[in-house]
Amino acid sequence: MAKRVIVVTGTPGTGKTTLARALATMISASHVDVPALVEEEGLSLGVDEARGAKIVDLRRVRRRISELAEKAGGMLIASSHVPDVAFKGEVEAVLVLRLDPRELKRRLEALGWPAEKVRENVASEALGSCLEDAVRYYGEAKVRELDVTGLEVEEAARRLLSLIRGGGGSSVDWLSKAEVDEGLAKLLASL
Repeated sequence: MAKRVIVVTGTPGTGKTTLARALATMISASHVDVPALVEEEGLSLGVDEARGAKIVDLRRVRRRISELAEKAGGMLIASSHVPDVAFKGEVEAVLVLRLDPRELKRRLEALGWPAEKVRENVASEALGSCLEDAVRYYGEAKVRELDVTGLEVEEAARRLLSLIRGGGGSSVDWLSKAEVDEGLAKLLASL
């Protein structure tokens, strides 16, 4: 059976794991939370001291995702803020979750993240870093974005399913939106 992998990615705090689980349940697929997998199976190369984050061993992670996809016997949904966690040829679609930077800031602060990490991740979302990384690795044809701002989990999962099936995605550009949204412009200027 062919391996079919869907990657759900986005800036930390966008709801990747929650939405990937909901989508997996909706379509009877297996789900793997890549950061948990890296932790549980020691798939890191060490720690980036400056950022306080594990350095993911992508070569080993990709092999492990491939093995899990084989075991799943159908579709595997992998959630990770690092988009390039699977072999290109095994990936059917990459779903990039986008979230209004103001909401992302609220979520990360509510989780008690340090101010510098909040700023770094809000800036990353504003610039579309996860989207850019996904397109660079997988190519535009496989990558779709979804603005999940204000969506309930079930509605967001339904929209992700539509994107997998070829439904029209949206293009999110927070910088352009900031030109006409004073509140967003103020937040982005403070980064």
